[in-house]
Amino acid sequence: MNPAGYGILLLCGPLLAVAAVWLADRVGVPYPVLLVAVGAVLAWLPGVSVPQLSPDVVFYVFLPPLLYYAAYFIAPDDLRANARSIGLLSVGLVIVTAAAVAGVLVGVAGVPPVVAVIAGVVVAPTDAVAATSVFKRLDVPERLATIVEGEGLTNDGTALVLYTGAVSAALVGAVRPGPLAVTLLAAPAGGAALGLAVAWLGVQVRRRIDQPLLEITISLATPYLTYVLAEAAHLSGVLATVTAGVYVGSHLSAIFSPGARLQAFAFLDVLVFLLNAVLFTLVGMELVRSVHWVPGMPPLRGVAVISAVVTVVIAARLMWMLSGPATAKLFGRASGAPVWRERVVVAWAGMRGGLSLAAALAIPLQLADGKPFPDRDLVIMVAAAVIVASLLIQGTSLPWLLRRLGLRAEDFGAEENKARLKAARAALEWLDDHTHADPADEATKSARSLYEAKAQRLHLSPPSDEESDDARELERYRALRLKLLGVERSVVLGLRRDGRINATLLRTIERDLDLEEARLSGS
Repeated sequence: MNPAGYGILLLCGPLLAVAAVWLADRVGVPYPVLLVAVGAVLAWLPGVSVPQLSPDVVFYVFLPPLLYYAAYFIAPDDLRANARSIGLLSVGLVIVTAAAVAGVLVGVAGVPPVVAVIAGVVVAPTDAVAATSVFKRLDVPERLATIVEGEGLTNDGTALVLYTGAVSAALVGAVRPGPLAVTLLAAPAGGAALGLAVAWLGVQVRRRIDQPLLEITISLATPYLTYVLAEAAHLSGVLATVTAGVYVGSHLSAIFSPGARLQAFAFLDVLVFLLNAVLFTLVGMELVRSVHWVPGMPPLRGVAVISAVVTVVIAARLMWMLSGPATAKLFGRASGAPVWRERVVVAWAGMRGGLSLAAALAIPLQLADGKPFPDRDLVIMVAAAVIVASLLIQGTSLPWLLRRLGLRAEDFGAEENKARLKAARAALEWLDDHTHADPADEATKSARSLYEAKAQRLHLSPPSDEESDDARELERYRALRLKLLGVERSVVLGLRRDGRINATLLRTIERDLDLEEARLSGS
């Protein structure tokens, strides 16, 4: 690529990505969809050569932190409660989808069975990055989000283990049941055990550190260390990273000081967004490179193959969720309209992403005897088509489907209010028990007034959305506090302009004002 091409990418790439995310929020479309489109547009700009997306870049640069931080905020209790649902999707559905796709490719395109299995395994797993980035911005019931995100985090391990075995069989021209069985059983279990060990060690180290920069650095290094160690030991790096993320995430309150936790979460939000933006943009650019007619295959036949594969991928998931015998009791409840709606949403949330494309691109160019790998271009084309179709068809229609079925996130406002009120009253009780010697001192009086006012505000919070005098009183209080914070902020800025305080003091005071304003406004 010439210097002008790099200049175009550096100038147009960030601008188009920002515009895509802004537009996605306005029109209600998941931003990964538009970022893929941005990548495709960039690839067609004059003077821009499409950079080749190395599979190692996806596997070793993007995948570890995105998987780790996607698992970071999934509670182990939620995973255990939905373990059967997630297990059936991440293992059973992967195998069924891979088999269905393989059958279509053998029957329609005449692909060798082992290569057809590779193609099926490549497109079978849903993408954890796509699912998480989409669900975070939708009003989805928490249980459904846990199931879909948990599936996306764990089915990669199943798919990659099957993928490794299928590629090895294709290279040598024979299936070795013994080593394959060991791989299928040992890789997932060993990866999860390794991830748990690394996470436990990391938690022990971080309990003894109280420096935010070091804690954030260790947090960033943990997913890479876990993934690399697992892959070096021929274990499942995906499951190792996910296990580490869930374990460390369940100990956040113990390993982060309050200040470090605020800094870490802000850093992680930006990091995950940037990684997602770059990854989906690169996927869009790579799709332009990858989507081409396979040499020797007529265009109409190529369309037929792609259409058949996309159809069977979507149909297999729908059938598995709605009528498969193994999923008749998937949700552990009697059948009914709400359960049926939940199954439809889970079935329609099977989006594919960068992992499928990276797996397709990682297929070797040659067999063990030096011959070209059969139908490699066809597998890449099929993977690219499934990614585009799932993001465009399912990703864009999922918000509409949720509205149409009347499913939305649970309102935990009443539970939150009760918990906050209980904490405030506990603080008042502590004051009564520990300040009896001199309850009238100024520090105690100030603290008591603060918590009494806080308890009173929480007591005024209504348990429902119905309008009431208490609700209006609470809103008036919040509006008043926001105005007063604005007055404080203007005074502090004025002191800085007059040179009566320095920049360091300004940042310290403004940070406290920002935290209080964010708490009141809910942002």
